[in-house]
Amino acid sequence: MNNYRIAAARNAKGWSQKDLAKKIGTTQQQIARYESGANDVKSSVLLKLSAALGVTVSYLLALDDDPSFVSVVSSDTVPVPVLGRIAAGTPREAFSQSDDYHDTQRGLVASHPNAFWLVVAGNSMNRLFPEGALVLVDPDVEVHSGDVGAIFVNGDDATIKRIFFEDGSVRLHPESWDPDYRDRTIDQSDPDAPAVRVIGRAVSYTAPDGWRA
Repeated sequence: MNNYRIAAARNAKGWSQKDLAKKIGTTQQQIARYESGANDVKSSVLLKLSAALGVTVSYLLALDDDPSFVSVVSSDTVPVPVLGRIAAGTPREAFSQSDDYHDTQRGLVASHPNAFWLVVAGNSMNRLFPEGALVLVDPDVEVHSGDVGAIFVNGDDATIKRIFFEDGSVRLHPESWDPDYRDRTIDQSDPDAPAVRVIGRAVSYTAPDGWRA
């Protein structure tokens, strides 16, 4: 079950569920299901909700605590490095080398001055991030149980998952439409288990160029 912040953003507007439903062309019952987490919210619907509510998609996904919406057409940007690709699937060698930069809103950079972008490869997180999306990872933001973050597995492998810390174990949970992706639990007390190290928390994302819902 996902913990979306749709209700919080809607209440801040003073809207009823019916009001919001009219704004995005759906029913009050569907909004109720989204808010309760009973139904997953597709990326295309998240974009509609973001526009209607005037908050970022990252805020609705509980990736960022700042709901402030900044227009993506603003020229007030600074280049932030894209370090390479990170697996949303089976962990792979971390961060292929890249000389790329992505123009990023100055306010976002001010909140996360040491953050960097990673390119999502694979579909194990496609409920949140389409393949090819850029995910902004902040190594200075502590990752709590249930957060989405980037993590090293076995030294040189890296992946992005929803991370749970449970009784000495780390559980990596995929957020995918594909049921073949399953949770992976790593028992840190097992001397034969792969070493894990959290890289940072996912704090924002942007869809790949040319992506359409």
